[in-house]
Amino acid sequence: MIDASLSTAVLAAPGHRVRPGCHRSLPARLTGLMALLLGATALAQPQGLPEIEIERLSLNPSGAGSLLLGTGELLREGGFRFSLTGHYENDPLVLFDDGERVGPVVQHRVTGHLAGAYGISDRLEVQLQVPVLLLQRGDDLTARGVGRPEEGLALGTPLVGLRFGILSQGHADPVDLAVGVNLGLPLGNADSLARDNSLRATPSVMVGRRFGFLRASLDAGALLRPRTLFSDDSDVKDEVGDAVRLGGTLATTDEGLRGEVDVIGTIPFRREGANIEALAGVRLPLGRHVEAYALGGVGFGESPGTPTFRGLLGVAVGSGPPPECVAGGKHTPSQCPDLDDDGDGVKNRVDTCPAEAGAVEAQGCAAREVDTDQDGILDTADQCPTVAGEAVHQGCPDTDKDGIPDAADQCPSAAGLAVFKGCPDTDKDGLRDSEDLCPLEAGPADRQGCPQKDSDGDGLLDEQDACPSVAGLKELKGCPAKDTDNDTVSDHLDNCPNEAGPASNQGCPAKQKQLVAIRQDRIDIKETVYFDSGKATIQRRSFKLLDQVAKLLREHPEIESITVEGHTDNVGKPEANLRLSQQRAEAVRDYLARKGVAPQRLEAKGYGQERPIAPNTTSKGRATNRRVDFITTTREGGQQ
Repeated sequence: MIDASLSTAVLAAPGHRVRPGCHRSLPARLTGLMALLLGATALAQPQGLPEIEIERLSLNPSGAGSLLLGTGELLREGGFRFSLTGHYENDPLVLFDDGERVGPVVQHRVTGHLAGAYGISDRLEVQLQVPVLLLQRGDDLTARGVGRPEEGLALGTPLVGLRFGILSQGHADPVDLAVGVNLGLPLGNADSLARDNSLRATPSVMVGRRFGFLRASLDAGALLRPRTLFSDDSDVKDEVGDAVRLGGTLATTDEGLRGEVDVIGTIPFRREGANIEALAGVRLPLGRHVEAYALGGVGFGESPGTPTFRGLLGVAVGSGPPPECVAGGKHTPSQCPDLDDDGDGVKNRVDTCPAEAGAVEAQGCAAREVDTDQDGILDTADQCPTVAGEAVHQGCPDTDKDGIPDAADQCPSAAGLAVFKGCPDTDKDGLRDSEDLCPLEAGPADRQGCPQKDSDGDGLLDEQDACPSVAGLKELKGCPAKDTDNDTVSDHLDNCPNEAGPASNQGCPAKQKQLVAIRQDRIDIKETVYFDSGKATIQRRSFKLLDQVAKLLREHPEIESITVEGHTDNVGKPEANLRLSQQRAEAVRDYLARKGVAPQRLEAKGYGQERPIAPNTTSKGRATNRRVDFITTTREGGQQ
């Protein structure tokens, strides 16, 4: 809706604006969605009504505690309730022009609600509500640029609900507590202002408690629905969308005629005006399984769909208490919380001693000056009457004095923290000792409480270091290099680790000329691997070179794997070069395997002309690019 005092937009009917108005003595409230969604005349938007469900009220199909709001109570397993409700609303949608009432878009709205609920278990309940619009009347305001909604029989927005009970006073919990969600299905009649353009959800938390013959409850949640914006003016409250929904109920719980008062309000997330409604009602039993009820109340605020007043009248049929919960039935007090088994005037659900008559002020227990455990706390107030305890814990013990009573302390003999249910965290690293592999040293959770350590400072963490107390090389898993033959060439780089020789000959005797050398990530070859032209056939003059590569791999098992790479120059087609390089790499791989190198250590990969190391513009450069490379990997998984 658009407030005339703020808006500068010209709506569909020139000179007319929609704003909050006054209904008789009612405070300012949103009376109309608008001349609304139609926007400024300059934009030539079509006349019409938004696709929106203006109905704000939903029922509580189970009727547990309240006719309208959730109270935390659920139907018992197998329990059911079906209801038929007639519902009248006055002026839920009114058009104003510069503060003056033009007329109601919807003045009278009558709806029939079919609702049902079923208890799948004591903690799970399903609900269904189907509203049917019976009558809708308003003024014809099409001359003012506002479309006219349909007035005949139409389906409203069906609601499907699910509730899950968490706590129950019937099970000796301090309150009734439940969570749930209602889903509004986009199945109603949009032309009757009875359907949103997509799914609507209302998740909520419901809590309630009985106080003698009264019950108080709170239903808090969020109304999540499609956003409908009716003007570009950010100062105008003309948007319908998401909102916080709050409701409170105060109801009587006696048998026979009962009464309730409900207050329901919404607070928008964006520009929509807030609203609040107050309703009062009565419920009258017509038999063991049937009741009639009536509700009426007024609405205040600035939200579309808030009527001046509304009234409801209905009848419901449902299951009564279980057959055993009648006079003379066989049951335990907890099975029938609405009975008073010991006849002391306190119903089982709130009677601390349901099998023994007592005083109302003592919650149904007899007053006794007895202190069985001699801890200074009388049994009537002692939650652990047979074990000496402390007053701060209602008579229950706290052996380790950590402020958590033993009954709730998972480590009652060791002082701990409440966050760990009484268990200690000695090193204060956020992990309880029982889950900490290093309980005396602080460490991160992803290391199970142990700190990172590199005792020898060689760059490898101790758990990865095969020699954690001696600095070493990464390629040797943290162990220092050895020189078995004392020729100054470390064993992992020595082609002849058991025979002394000069470093210039890779640690081998001078008479054994070496054609290969171990490097950090590869095996260097000092000659070329020759193939027949255009083929993958290795020439005999390269056998000596490849024999040395095979011998080196057999004598150095720390080299976990080797990739034989084949490369070509750029002469010829790229596809043919790639295929030839792969075939030559496989030929070298197969040769090494025949010379005793485990096949699982070998991989062949052809790259064709993709990775030149010299320009292909000269014959020398092309010859350099026609090569075989040997790339090595250590046992650590990285390149050596």
